[in-house]
Parts: sequence; structure tokens; C-alpha cells
Amino acid sequence: PKLSNENAEEFLIKWGAENPITNVILETKHGDIELELYHDTPLHSLNFLYKIHRQYYTDTELTRVVPDFVIQGGNSEEEKPQQQRFLIGQHTLKPEFNPNHIHTRGSLAMSRSYSNNPYKLSSSYDFYIVTGRKIGDVELAQIESEKQLSYTPDQKRMYKSKGGAPHLDGEHTVFGRVIRGMEVADRIALTPRDDSDWPLEKLAIKMRLAD
Repeated sequence: PKLSNENAEEFLIKWGAENPITNVILETKHGDIELELYHDTPLHSLNFLYKIHRQYYTDTELTRVVPDFVIQGGNSEEEKPQQQRFLIGQHTLKPEFNPNHIHTRGSLAMSRSYSNNPYKLSSSYDFYIVTGRKIGDVELAQIESEKQLSYTPDQKRMYKSKGGAPHLDGEHTVFGRVIRGMEVADRIALTPRDDSDWPLEKLAIKMRLAD
């Protein structure tokens, strides 16, 4: 069926009964990135796999690159992806926030609109990978206070030693992580960009299931 906010969740869960959650490979001209999708964020993980199954990401590109923050893609305005979005259906996803899945370096999450979106519904096409920067104790304490979060000692250690984007916690659903190829994401993040963070060279991508 053409997916909508009314039928997407039921369809994806049924589709997932025959298509188990598995790792995927993001192919770029700079190399491959292997992504592990989490089983405890089934709606987001299955949505991502279904879009790969429909070959949506075969003709898309990375559309935002910010050093020490994120690389983002999936929402290409090229003609074929626009046609694919029309055929597959425009819909959002209910958030699947999990305190164990935070925006540490290498995290995979879905973007969302901040306008007129009180329930923090995720985009169903547009994803990002956190490259991040190291976060100090004072900034982490401020974020915990502002967002009423409580990081574990291990999570604080990860943010301080590896980095991430903790201000996005509780705002976007993290549903996976990079397990191979983080150096590729770092190279991509350094791509020259315009004032809107759009890369000045086309960063075409493809996606497939991991072997």
C-alpha cells in the first residue's frame, strides 16, 4: 500500500515479521559505512530497511555535512527520489526514545521537523550519522538540567572521550550505530559546503543489506 500516517506503523510491523532487522551497508565514493540497526526501535529500523528494500536510497545523496556534528541524507530533491517518495508514501514515525540510545559519536538517527511538530514525529526518509565533538562536564551538566536527563557514568565517559551531540537527546530517535567505517563519515563531514551546509560536490549514496 501507499504508506501514510494512518497505515505505516501496522504495515511496517507486519512487513518486519518476514524481514528481520539486520545490518546495512551505506556505500559512498569515499568508502563503505556499516550500520547496525537496533531491535528495540523496531518502527524506525524496519522503516529504514523497507526504504532500502524499495531501493529508495539507491538514487539519493548526502545533503548536509557539518564537521564535528553530522552528515545527513535521504531527502534528495532529484526527480527520481521525489517520484519514489510519492509512490512509497509520505508519512512520519512516532518517536522511539530510549535512554540507552543517545547521540554519541557514530549514532544513526532520523531527522524531524521542528515546526508544528509537538510530538517530535520523525521523518521517514531523512537520516543522519553523528560525527560529533568531545563534550565537557559543564556542558553535559547543563544539558542534563535543561532536558531533565540523567546520563550514566559510561554515557558521560563516552561523550567526553569520543564525543557526540547530546543536545539532540530526547529530540530525535537514535535507532542504530556505525560499527565499521567511521573514518569514512569523518572524511565526508569535511566536504566543502555552502552557507546552508549543502555539500558543494554531489555525495551520491547507495544502500544494501550487509552480507
